[in-house]
Amino acid sequence: MLHKRTKIVCTLGPASSDLVTLEKMIRAGMNVARLNFSHGTYPQFEKIIKNIRQLSKKLDTPIAILQDLQGPKIRIGEMPENGVEIKANEEIILSTNHDKFSSKNGVKIFPVQYKELHKDVTKNDLILIDDGLIEVKVTKVEGTSIHAIVQTDGVIKSRKGINVPTASLAADPLTSKDLEDLAFGMKHDVDYVALSFVREASDIIRLKKILRDKKCAAKVMAKIERHEAVKNLEEIVKVSDALMVARGDLGIEIPAENVPIVQKRTILLANIYGKPVITATHMLNSMIENPRATRAEISDAANAVFDHSDALMLSNETAVGKYPVEAVETLARVAHATEENLEKYEHLLPFKIKKFDLPISSATCLNATKLAVDINADFIVAISLSGYTAQHIAKHRIYKPIITFTNSEKVRNQLALVWGLNHIFVKKMNFKNASQEVAQFLRTEKIAKKGQEVVTVINASKDENIITTTII
Repeated sequence: MLHKRTKIVCTLGPASSDLVTLEKMIRAGMNVARLNFSHGTYPQFEKIIKNIRQLSKKLDTPIAILQDLQGPKIRIGEMPENGVEIKANEEIILSTNHDKFSSKNGVKIFPVQYKELHKDVTKNDLILIDDGLIEVKVTKVEGTSIHAIVQTDGVIKSRKGINVPTASLAADPLTSKDLEDLAFGMKHDVDYVALSFVREASDIIRLKKILRDKKCAAKVMAKIERHEAVKNLEEIVKVSDALMVARGDLGIEIPAENVPIVQKRTILLANIYGKPVITATHMLNSMIENPRATRAEISDAANAVFDHSDALMLSNETAVGKYPVEAVETLARVAHATEENLEKYEHLLPFKIKKFDLPISSATCLNATKLAVDINADFIVAISLSGYTAQHIAKHRIYKPIITFTNSEKVRNQLALVWGLNHIFVKKMNFKNASQEVAQFLRTEKIAKKGQEVVTVINASKDENIITTTII
């Protein structure tokens, strides 16, 4: 495995669920297994989880399991097998009261599965269908019928997605299906739960409460993919445990040219608040069919590393693509090469995190990273029960090996998502003798050599934060 600090999230599916392929992907650099609950069955997910945990133990490598909830997919209903062709300037009706396609007086009536759409849209709203390939403009709403003028030619087929970038949809981000899937995820002790189509901070708070009430330790990830989420971005970042820039739906909800700006804003805010952030969608899309990525895809992946993403995500490339292992290897090489040059040429760094009103524990982490750089320490050690200390050291992106100790296997797996945390050990530490215990462990495990210097950060309690330096 190449030494890299940026993590790789892989969506698992038919192309990547067997033990042999999964082991190759882990060895190639996979750190997080994403289970997409928009597709697949419980027995299939159960098998993947079992395989991941078996391989994680065999390879002594923490792999976080990310459950990605489907959310309220707003779709076209049942259509004829080959779909229905529409032309620009044609008048059509989108009906929330129909289950199948029909026509009346020569006007085509398209069924909509989301039964509240007629309440959420008004005259002049734009409705985008099939990832934005088809655009219609609302002319009026009568009862459950949305009258619209077609803006672009196309063919509408069954279950194609609907986006309304000019309106706020009332659809609950947490559907009845999501709650059933969540119960499955909790039963199998997933490490992260990703909430789709987040609108505001309260969506995240609600999901966190459900998990807490069930005494589930999974962390909550907000997917940034709706225009409302962009408006409420900082508040969402504050309450989330992790973020995902879901560029697919985001690029339909907002103008495509604004997606890179939102990507950078989300990553910057996540870095400031010490929350791991994933850049996702179409990372190496051509590798679904081809063994090599395009130059543009390589540049996109590298720029996501430059932006300070904690992780890069593969979707169809690893779920159904022909080259899942090669896709992971490609991302690992890109991350390694980019990080190597970021370490060498400081002027390539896009920003330094601004310091403002830091809590004591976060300020302690900042001071520890500055000390490690100033004395040119060989290692920085985080003794981190919840993972907070390790995350707030990693967010400063110093190119020193970060060694983390926690007493929880769950926290170890969750930290597998965080940039730079490649040496995570489950070990209970005595805070009073932590420096000596750390030095002894590093010597015994042959991680550090005699004479090397270590900066250790201990978050002993809310009011007690300790930084020590030790020469091995």
